[in-house]
Amino acid sequence: MCKRIYFRLDDIAPNMNWENFNRIVEIFKRHNTKPLLLVIPENRDPEFLKYSFSPHFWQIMSQLRHGGWVAGQHGYRHLYKTHSGGILKINRKSEFAGVDYGEQKTMLASGKNILEANGLKPEVFSAPAHSFDRNTVLALKENGFRYLSDGIALYPFKKWGLVWLPQTMWRPRKILFGAATVAIHLNTMSTEDLNYLESFIKENREIIGDFSELMKWQEGLKTPAIFVANQIFRIIWRLLFTIKHGISG
Repeated sequence: MCKRIYFRLDDIAPNMNWENFNRIVEIFKRHNTKPLLLVIPENRDPEFLKYSFSPHFWQIMSQLRHGGWVAGQHGYRHLYKTHSGGILKINRKSEFAGVDYGEQKTMLASGKNILEANGLKPEVFSAPAHSFDRNTVLALKENGFRYLSDGIALYPFKKWGLVWLPQTMWRPRKILFGAATVAIHLNTMSTEDLNYLESFIKENREIIGDFSELMKWQEGLKTPAIFVANQIFRIIWRLLFTIKHGISG
């Protein structure tokens, strides 16, 4: 079983920590690595609105996409509506989980229209706080999404009509096997965090791939070995997460 590490940048919006964003772009370009940009279509999160606004945001996103970076959709407005942990139960807040299907479908369509009107073509979706439900998945399918950047597993798998690209790390670290996605929340990263990110990429460049590679990764999606590995990993990960955070339902 192979080992590969991929990166995604969460909470990308016109209002964000631009100093950190520009530094991260420099890091990934310097090491010729292309991550997933998770763009909030219509950011209204008051925490993010505190950051500086760039009128060139959509132009920058389009340039990066044409340079091989993948642009995905991160929720709609990044406003939490319920206290549901959704399918994954990683957090107890959600923009989508617990919201009726019709409203979710409209939210996803509105967000996708905004991205497409600004030159982006999202096929990948990720919900804020990792919280979504079956209605979210159904609405994603109806809106033409193909991939979900989330899920607890070692390797990509197909479920309910979408390809799930597992995401279980929030800080880069070495792995023994798997196709792991690291979620980077750039708004709150320190200088030390940024330095560590670059040193990790430099030292492990041979196992770091472009996110577009992960989207094409179909090897073993249906093999018994991959299925068993995913199931065992899911059980162990959930047990350790519950012990550490106490979130089990």
